[in-house]
Amino acid sequence: MKDSVLGFDPSILSILDDVEIGQHEIENLKSRLGADVFTYLFNIANSAYHGSSRMGSVKHFFDVVNRLGMQYTKGLILQFAMQHSLARGDHEAEIIFAKNFAASVLGRIMARGLGFQDDGARKVELTCLLSNIGTLMMTVYRNHYDTGDFVLSDDFIEQNHLYLTERIIRRFNLPEYVHGMIMTNCFILERMGLGLPSVVKLAIAAVEWSFRTLDNKLAFQSPQTSLDDRFTPSLAAIVVEQFAAAGLKKYLIILPETTKISQTTAGE
Repeated sequence: MKDSVLGFDPSILSILDDVEIGQHEIENLKSRLGADVFTYLFNIANSAYHGSSRMGSVKHFFDVVNRLGMQYTKGLILQFAMQHSLARGDHEAEIIFAKNFAASVLGRIMARGLGFQDDGARKVELTCLLSNIGTLMMTVYRNHYDTGDFVLSDDFIEQNHLYLTERIIRRFNLPEYVHGMIMTNCFILERMGLGLPSVVKLAIAAVEWSFRTLDNKLAFQSPQTSLDDRFTPSLAAIVVEQFAAAGLKKYLIILPETTKISQTTAGE
């Protein structure tokens, strides 16, 4: 794929695979990212969700990569580029992108809540982010590029999107655990609890349910949504800031704990 299609130089993803890459080389990558991707990554890295309330804001691309991790940075670059370069102006594709992002946020919260360490939670986060990338690409192709007699139906996309997702994971040399967790077709039990692939499946299913029930939104109920306390902001406030940093705040609603959740409430 050429950079004119994705909006960035795809060789960047291979460079980020080099464990010996230095600070100077990483910093120089920003000129090859494209302004939109560059701004997006900084917004995400500087959100409270990724620790800005404790560690302060990042000012250099090297610090962005260090805070997010190389693999998660790669995933964000790939997802953002496909959404904003290939699927620009496509509402259906934007909803798929929003679902992936919502599942990544919810998945990390669930993983930590279930007792997994941060490394495991990050694996869930990245896997959820990329879980429907095949669906995204097939939808964009159907809506903008398919001029033949055969039109991709929803059923065809549902039955075959995982095959394309698998090819993309391999093509961009994404971690093997992403492939394993996405392609797993059952719930995985460890000795005394759920395995990480099961957390991925639950997060994706929960987001699908919420978007279907609440007019394409992920809904949380929380007693507090303030970021005023710099050192102990509420989880709900952190989630709101994360969605805002990604430009997806319209797909999230936070309800007071006394509010009854309904389709009417979600649409207000």
